[in-house]
Amino acid sequence: MTTAEFSLAGIVLLPLLASAVAVLLGSRVRAVLGILTALLICGLCTAVLIQTAAGGITELALGGYEAPLGIRLRADGLSALFLCLSAVVGTVVSAHAAILPASAGHPGFWPLWLGCWSGLNAVFVSGDLFNTYVGLELVGLTAVALVALGGRDSWMPALRYLFVAVLGSLLFLVGVGLILAAAGTLDMEQAAQQLAETPEAHAAAVFALCLMSVGLVLKLALMPMHRWLIPAHAGAPGAVSPLLSALVIKAALFVILRLWLWVMPLDATTEAETGLAEGLSTALTALAWTLGGFGALAVILGSVMALRQDRLKPLVAYSTVAQVGYWFLFLPLLLDPEAGALEGQPGTTLAEDAVLSGALSGSVALALGHGVAKAGLFLAAGLLKELWGTDEIESLRGAGRRHPLLILSMGLCAVGLIGLPISLGFTGKWHLATSAVAAEHWWIIAVLVLGTLLSAGYLLRGIAPLLLQDAKDPQDQEHDAAQDADASAESPRRQRLAEVPAFVLGLLTVLTGFLAVGIDALMGVGAPW
Repeated sequence: MTTAEFSLAGIVLLPLLASAVAVLLGSRVRAVLGILTALLICGLCTAVLIQTAAGGITELALGGYEAPLGIRLRADGLSALFLCLSAVVGTVVSAHAAILPASAGHPGFWPLWLGCWSGLNAVFVSGDLFNTYVGLELVGLTAVALVALGGRDSWMPALRYLFVAVLGSLLFLVGVGLILAAAGTLDMEQAAQQLAETPEAHAAAVFALCLMSVGLVLKLALMPMHRWLIPAHAGAPGAVSPLLSALVIKAALFVILRLWLWVMPLDATTEAETGLAEGLSTALTALAWTLGGFGALAVILGSVMALRQDRLKPLVAYSTVAQVGYWFLFLPLLLDPEAGALEGQPGTTLAEDAVLSGALSGSVALALGHGVAKAGLFLAAGLLKELWGTDEIESLRGAGRRHPLLILSMGLCAVGLIGLPISLGFTGKWHLATSAVAAEHWWIIAVLVLGTLLSAGYLLRGIAPLLLQDAKDPQDQEHDAAQDADASAESPRRQRLAEVPAFVLGLLTVLTGFLAVGIDALMGVGAPW
């Protein structure tokens, strides 16, 4: 077993084992175990990244049993990118929870979070659809429990989230069953080849894609299926919201990309000339345009709703709704014959086309940049709520004078979410815009421009008051200062230290923009074109 293969198994099994051990330990020891596990996962993900960057796809058949009987783990460029996102964000958020235990909400945070981390990594490296389903279930159930750690006020949002997660999983599982019936296997690579070579299975495959896409969109909170997300963020502990927005919803996005680009026979269904094939092609195109339209709707309406918020965490939550929309704008390009021909080759093999590859790279870059920036923004917002006892924007006026590092962190994260130059958000929007111009999809340009302006507006609205002079009476200022002092009197040094993780993510938001070329190169490893 090579180092990369060992690392591939370790990134799934290590956090799962640590989760089981954490249940038996005290709260302080749990935090130490969580940090050690996070550091080890970073090392394992680095080994997988190095192997992938060298141009190789890492595969491992657990127990030596090959597909379709065994469990196959597989890491290509897309997997490596999402694994790195989970490693970086997971480690920084774990450090924040260890520094400030109150942000975790409950000692049960550690076994739940480590179990969720194992599920995330399992989704990112799974080579078959059933184990992908198992990973999604593990992520969903642990995420619901993490939200519920926020106390009695968070129980109802957690229950609503549970209903959504179960419904999404049910739809996905039905789709998995249809793929098994049509292709005779659940291994993604084998299923793609079998579906491409079996035209009579295309109807079942397209129906399965529709069901699984709807189920995953529910988990992703794409507008108009987003209503569970806002109260879940509002009630979740300070260390949970970053994980929910930056990582948990990325699992569903990752699976959508796998299904549409690696598994489904898009080339065969769009090129066949029979009446049934034409109908299936029309259905696929309609689904792609529907999801793309919902994405555009999310960008605009999500941003407008964020502008209307008077509390910081709901504002950032609606920002997540808006950012999710960007990730679906590339789907109409995928099935547009004018954007790039789809060649009829075994599997779902897209033509080597700058439009399609650029649109996909842009969407992935936006998702990665969002993960880092939104985690930092939620950490900062949650810490302000912890220190001040509220997240009402007007009540936080003048917070920048007492917590300048925290406000600087929010500003750096805002750079990435707006998509200003240097950040990965800018790179993603540039790739997507370039592809849209080449394909003459001008509506995507309009959505990108309007979404960027609106995001600048709501982020400025959320951050600017924190930098302004507090307009309250001097007596009220002294009273608020006393409350702030009481909140941090228990461990003032620890409170200041808790600001560092958010600042680290803010710096990474800007610095990751310099990695755009490397990200494009990684996307080419195991890509479907």
